[in-house]
Amino acid sequence: MGKTASEEGQATRSTEERRMRYEPSAIYHLADSLRRQGIDLATRSGPWRAVARALQRPGRNRLPVVPIVTNGLAQVMVDTMEHARDVAGLLNFAGVDDLDPVPDLVPPPSLMLEGAR
Repeated sequence: MGKTASEEGQATRSTEERRMRYEPSAIYHLADSLRRQGIDLATRSGPWRAVARALQRPGRNRLPVVPIVTNGLAQVMVDTMEHARDVAGLLNFAGVDDLDPVPDLVPPPSLMLEGAR
């Protein structure tokens, strides 16, 4: 049996919602700004490093790997290896040894986008 227009609309919305990803633009801009000031983030020593987890088939953006920033305990996926190196270098530059996430953190309603509610 076919789906109703309402069911198809819901399926499309859930697919779009599922595909929404957070992009840490501020972090990328900060890393770029530091690089323009002559700070080589890629050579910063510290616990954070960029690694690549191999995929059996091409993944997002057709990459053969998942770019990850890790300190051995925490892992953060990013979209490119360049961003992984930048984020790892920025965390090392800032002296961040570990991430301490807040579980179930939700922004205040006044800061949430209309479509995200």
